[in-house]
Amino acid sequence: MKPKYIDKMVIDKIRNGDVAIIEYPSTFPIHEFLWGDLIPVLIDNFEIVIDDFFGLGDVLFRTYLRRIPPKRYPEVMEKIMGKIKAIKIGPGKISYTGTIEEIPLTYDLSEFIKLYYPGIREILTKSSKRVIFITVGLSEYLYFGGNEALKTVLLSRSILPIEDWTSIYLLNVDLAPERSVAALEEISPFIVYLSEKGTLVKKE
Repeated sequence: MKPKYIDKMVIDKIRNGDVAIIEYPSTFPIHEFLWGDLIPVLIDNFEIVIDDFFGLGDVLFRTYLRRIPPKRYPEVMEKIMGKIKAIKIGPGKISYTGTIEEIPLTYDLSEFIKLYYPGIREILTKSSKRVIFITVGLSEYLYFGGNEALKTVLLSRSILPIEDWTSIYLLNVDLAPERSVAALEEISPFIVYLSEKGTLVKKE
């Protein structure tokens, strides 16, 4: 199965309140999948919000732009700019949209909820479409934050009104701690693994 079919599986198989996990190794060109396959297919029919830890989503976006033919640059920018939203968590910058909520990095659950929820509530109340949150940089957050980061991610899902949106976690399994990966896999009804050798559906 090619990665480009994953977006259709996400749409068909997961519901609001679910989290889909898209795993990949460090050597996989996740920038191509995210910006070249996943977002272009979802962007017309869904409200796309990127949870961008450390500005990693922006790094991947600029990596993607450097590798497309120059004649495609205006087309890509027109399709993306102004049509997606972002919640920037922690340091870094974002150039792929001007619609940004910014919150400081924290590994404390109550502080994270207090900072994060007002931004998503604002997005949800203004959206006329089904909302899909794509989380980028989660592996780095889990790596740097250890057990506290995992606790914040897991418990926030039991506190926030997750039934109002669908979540997609992009997870670098070479970086994220093994136990964190296992804990996230347990709560996800849909898990795929992308690699240069192909796509493996681990749970559906």
